[in-house]
Amino acid sequence: MVVHVVIAAGVTDLLSGFGINTIAFLSQLVSFGVVFFLLWRWGLPAVTKMIDKRNAVIAEGVENAEKARKALEDAKKDAEQLLLDARRQGQEAIAQATKAAENEANRIQEEAQARARQIEQQQIERIQQEAARARAELNRLVVNLTINAASKVISKSVDSSDNRRLVEEFVASSSGSGNDGQAKEQ
Repeated sequence: MVVHVVIAAGVTDLLSGFGINTIAFLSQLVSFGVVFFLLWRWGLPAVTKMIDKRNAVIAEGVENAEKARKALEDAKKDAEQLLLDARRQGQEAIAQATKAAENEANRIQEEAQARARQIEQQQIERIQQEAARARAELNRLVVNLTINAASKVISKSVDSSDNRRLVEEFVASSSGSGNDGQAKEQ
């Protein structure tokens, strides 16, 4: 114990030489030790626990951010796929509409051509009917003119029914040869 007292006296002289109050220094040293022990025993675990919780919150935030980033990438991919599908469907719809329009145009054109052929055929038939009526009327006029001319030329001995029969035979034979010529012209 004497050694301790001598060391303490030597330390006290040394500290006094630097202008340090030895009793105040020792009381501060004991106070620091008590505070350090209290903080180490109860404060440090509380601070460590708080830091661990904060680290867990940060790690969860990082994990959620990573999940959100992946979800965003997936959503972008899905949106791009939807756009591609929509474009493809739009192009298919346009192609189908174009094809339907072409088919309808062809159908209308074919109907118009068929109607034109039908009208043309009807006009040809009407012209042929008109020509036949005109020939018949011309034959009737020729017969009447021939009868009138023949009646003036021929004497009264031949009656009018014989005249008519002779003229009709003449017209029939001349119109038969005339119809052959018209048939050849057509």
